[in-house]
Amino acid sequence: MAEGRQAPLVLVADDEADIAALVAIVLERAGFRVLRAPDGRRALSLARERKPAACVLDGSMPGLAGFEVLEALRGEAQTSEIKVLILTATVDEERSIRRHGLEPDSFMKKPFDSDELVAEVFALVR
Repeated sequence: MAEGRQAPLVLVADDEADIAALVAIVLERAGFRVLRAPDGRRALSLARERKPAACVLDGSMPGLAGFEVLEALRGEAQTSEIKVLILTATVDEERSIRRHGLEPDSFMKKPFDSDELVAEVFALVR
């Protein structure tokens, strides 16, 4: 990160605690500040409160899935510009999201490559 500037804030939401922890560690080691949410409802609440530069959302979480969080973020003026990367377990999840007429800023398949994740999040927050 550039000296004198605060590192971008990234919100990570996944109902699988191990995956959320791994994503958070990878991003923190790359220099990002990270907020974690255990589900979509908390992710939406944190996004509204903290206005992160980007969100890394699990495609399918109980309560509010990643695409539902994406839809809510895009529908509100104060959160519509937040960049969103959806982590999907299957191609079917990606197709389902697109069928809802939603287009996140990026998709990434699980399991993900740590270097690719970091590169993608850097690209989103530039």
